[in-house]
Amino acid sequence: MATIKEIAKLAETSISSVSRVLNSSGYVSEPVRKRIQKVLDETGYRPNALAKALHSKRSQTIGVILPKINATSSGDNIAGIDQYFANNGYSIILGNTNHSIKSELEFLDLFAEKQVDGIILIATTITSEHKEKIRKVGKPVVVMGQSTTDGTPCVLFDEVTAVEEIIDYLVASQHRNIALIGVSESDVSVGVKRKQGYLNSLEKHGLPISADMMVNGEFSVESGYTACQELYEERMQRPDAIFAANDKMAIGAITYLLEHGFKVPEDVSVCGVGGGNMSRYYNPKITSLVYDFEESGKTSAHLLHMLIEKPDLDLTDHVSFIPYHLEVRNSTAPKLS
Repeated sequence: MATIKEIAKLAETSISSVSRVLNSSGYVSEPVRKRIQKVLDETGYRPNALAKALHSKRSQTIGVILPKINATSSGDNIAGIDQYFANNGYSIILGNTNHSIKSELEFLDLFAEKQVDGIILIATTITSEHKEKIRKVGKPVVVMGQSTTDGTPCVLFDEVTAVEEIIDYLVASQHRNIALIGVSESDVSVGVKRKQGYLNSLEKHGLPISADMMVNGEFSVESGYTACQELYEERMQRPDAIFAANDKMAIGAITYLLEHGFKVPEDVSVCGVGGGNMSRYYNPKITSLVYDFEESGKTSAHLLHMLIEKPDLDLTDHVSFIPYHLEVRNSTAPKLS
């Protein structure tokens, strides 16, 4: 591979100009920049990562802490983050926590030790310990999926309003006995806010609110099946519609219903949240709140990049809300008289 001195000679310029182009630092005229880039492309030159990091005092790496690496939403989030940072000369390092708060805190320390330039935390929850760790790591941090109250910028979906919209749709379809399969309230965005949207809509329409119609799963298909089983076999409920806090649990609920002689959506309408490929290609296709997780990844990456490039930029208490939409598919239908 050519050396930086040889690159400068081929581009008919100085070594310092080549260095400025490689490190995106300092002024280089556009004709010279194009000449240098042409030689870099032709020779396939890649600067030594360690040397570049020492020169710029940056590692050009980003730490991403995620709750479940094989979750559809995580994959889409990572795709958005990676695409943005790859286009800007960064690599990403992943930390998979399996929904463990302890692991989230450990990865904040670990990534700080590895001298990443910034951290994106796709959080299960935000505790006082999270806030203290974020304050101490000394790196820019953006939180995805959970609200923060310590000024850390975050990227969210409007969970309450979104769920109100899908429950309003079920009510407009003449459903009156609507069950909820949620998750633990330790997860504020999913466990608390999606439940609040469900409760708000029922109250708005004057429908009964019953603790027996609300059960919890754990995000998985299996837990959705078990939660639906609990509704029918332990609590002896007969909802005419079920809202699950994610699409995997909606699929689990549908599986239980079909195995036990119920027709979906003729007997029971079922809907979820996420809107990814699993819900689009399942039979029946799942009515879902479609969240653009890839866009949320890109937005988080852009915010973090701004904080890295402009250390004096004040994004305290900044919140970016990502758009969503309701997509009605085959798992729901108006209630038959």
